[in-house]
Amino acid sequence: MSVSDGANQSMGTRANAHFGFIDQLRGVAILLVFLCHCTSNFNLAFSFDLYDPLRFLAQVFAGKISVLEVIDFLCFYPCRAGWSGVAVFFVVSGFCIHLSYSQPAKPDLIAFYIRRFFRIYPVYALAVLVFGLWFAYSRLNFDQWQNWVRLGSHLLLCNNLSDLLSGISAAYWTIPVEAQLYVLFPVLLWLVRRYSFAKALWIVGVIQFSLQITTAFAFGLYRLPPFWLTASPFYYWFSWSIGAAVCDAYLKGKPSPLRKTSPWLWLIAAVATSSFAAHEFSFAFFALATASLVARRLSTEAMEESPSLFGRFLRITGTYSYSIYLIHQPIIVAVTETYKHAFAGLESNRWAMFFAALSSWLIIFPVAAVMYYLVERPSISLGKHLLKALSQRFNQRSFGRVAASALAK
Repeated sequence: MSVSDGANQSMGTRANAHFGFIDQLRGVAILLVFLCHCTSNFNLAFSFDLYDPLRFLAQVFAGKISVLEVIDFLCFYPCRAGWSGVAVFFVVSGFCIHLSYSQPAKPDLIAFYIRRFFRIYPVYALAVLVFGLWFAYSRLNFDQWQNWVRLGSHLLLCNNLSDLLSGISAAYWTIPVEAQLYVLFPVLLWLVRRYSFAKALWIVGVIQFSLQITTAFAFGLYRLPPFWLTASPFYYWFSWSIGAAVCDAYLKGKPSPLRKTSPWLWLIAAVATSSFAAHEFSFAFFALATASLVARRLSTEAMEESPSLFGRFLRITGTYSYSIYLIHQPIIVAVTETYKHAFAGLESNRWAMFFAALSSWLIIFPVAAVMYYLVERPSISLGKHLLKALSQRFNQRSFGRVAASALAK
């Protein structure tokens, strides 16, 4: 066996590996997003403080904030910062997409897109239809023609083009961004083949940060940039691609440069820049922290120990994370509205509202588990069967052409 064959075999073995810590990261990410949405019912003034910690700190030093407000801020800021879970998801997605693409002996983009379609779309379409058409707290009013456009834009994965297309669930803007990043994946691969992964990251990084710097200075701290810009896949291209870069380094047995950088350094930078209106730089720093953590963890994967009870919970939660992501926000709204109708004045107590929203997990988790086993897994299996059937049909046709050519000779 040649050196190149050995390298390819080693790369194939790595590509087919399963990483338990990736499931744990997904679990952490979905819990962060869930906690963030549990704080979505706070009054506008306090919500604004949570999104702008530097301004809140200035008010504290000016003596305008009470001690109780400071305590509440310290308790709820980590929850509101749970939007960073989306950055974790993007890095994990980039890692897993590159890993999935690299699994076959000869990576095939058509097979890759078939696998991705059956992995994300059927369960997403089901959630859109259930929550858009039936669920009382999220369904659209089709007396207005605009809502037909909203529903169609969600099903066509283009609801990130305008905030006028948003609706059904606040979390759904990320699904078309993910799908559009899949479309950009061949462009990333082309850049890597033409240059290198490091140079490709510089190119997509310049694109992402140019857009983010433009929005940061054009719109300032207190004016939100247009949704079509901040929900564009180019706005997150680098943050997603670094996950693929870490995966590529692992597959080739090379140390990732991010392994040498402490995740804490990126986390500090993320918190320090989180006051910008659209978290322009903070998102990228959270993504870099995640990529650094993944790169470090990969170097010790061979010595992975059995997870603790909490670690196993995170893995299970990570396994169900996509279904949880799709259903959690409408259910949180339904549960908190039910509590508000049952207990007058509940909305005036932010702790009561938070715990009311938190209790929705008792519904979300089992429903997501059912969706995973009854929709997600069968859909993934269907995609695999389709690919197998297409592969057999292609091989039969290829064999027929070879045989016909041989007979002609």
